[in-house]
Amino acid sequence: MNGAQNGKQTIPPAWTRIFKTHPSIPLLIVLIAGFSIIFPNRFLTPMNLSSILGQFVTIILFALGPSMVATIGSLDLSYVGIWMLGGMLVWHLTPSLGIFAILIYPLLGFLTGLMVGTIQVKAKVPSFILTLSLLAAYSGLTSILSGGYPRMVRGYEFLTRELIPRVPTALFWTIPLIVIAVYIMKGTKIGTYLYAIGSNEEGARLAGINVDRYKIMTFMMSGLFTGLGSIIQFQHLGGSVPLSLNLNTMTMPLVAIVFGGTLLTGGSGGPDRTVLGTLAFVVLYRGLYISLISPEILQLIVGLLLVLSIVVASRGLRGVSIT
Repeated sequence: MNGAQNGKQTIPPAWTRIFKTHPSIPLLIVLIAGFSIIFPNRFLTPMNLSSILGQFVTIILFALGPSMVATIGSLDLSYVGIWMLGGMLVWHLTPSLGIFAILIYPLLGFLTGLMVGTIQVKAKVPSFILTLSLLAAYSGLTSILSGGYPRMVRGYEFLTRELIPRVPTALFWTIPLIVIAVYIMKGTKIGTYLYAIGSNEEGARLAGINVDRYKIMTFMMSGLFTGLGSIIQFQHLGGSVPLSLNLNTMTMPLVAIVFGGTLLTGGSGGPDRTVLGTLAFVVLYRGLYISLISPEILQLIVGLLLVLSIVVASRGLRGVSIT
């Protein structure tokens, strides 16, 4: 009987564990296979594959930092604000600092994370409301500093100069950031403490973990990764300074994070899952795009995906508040 039961088990336990901890892997496999069969002449073209890599870079650079914050059961929406205000500061500082003006991005990200983390810990303000308000403030400040005119900054073309045809050079800058983020969460005590805080904050305190310090540190790391990613993003997206808030820019990284299997309650997920979640989302998005769906319908689908993803990622949220 046991032999028969074992004979029916077609998926080894190792694969079961992988699929359970990384649900975006089977989703990614299904999406690639499905779109390759349905649109064989459009999906697997060099141009579409290059677009997939380019969009992957755009989303993952915004999602890396916030995915670390998500492990402690908090949310960080400040990444778009850092990107917008940082770009305007680069434009203002370039005449005096030259190429080094781009370093304002990681500095702004680090200081923003320090401010958000400190306020969140000291004032107990929910991180979602706090970072959303900061995003709105940064967006307004960007508009004020721009004088209402679009801005373009030159001099950073070397960051995206083509090395391999059809492969975005920004991808090669992005990979080290991904490796560092994954190492911090999976190979250091910092990651261990963050997962412990997200799983049981009170238990982490009783275990001797300085919860407040590590919460502030998490937001600082998130801001720093966003700032470093924005250096790459800046030229990757053409060196233009965005003056208006693009909802897709804000929602797509969130979808990618929860697509990767990160629960909003904290204690799980992280950059490694977000990488897979981003790939799955981008493949889905590009597959729908080449199916010639109208931009309006595509926008609606992205919004519905965000709602659905948050509902799924919030399972177990009952009785738990996101801080």
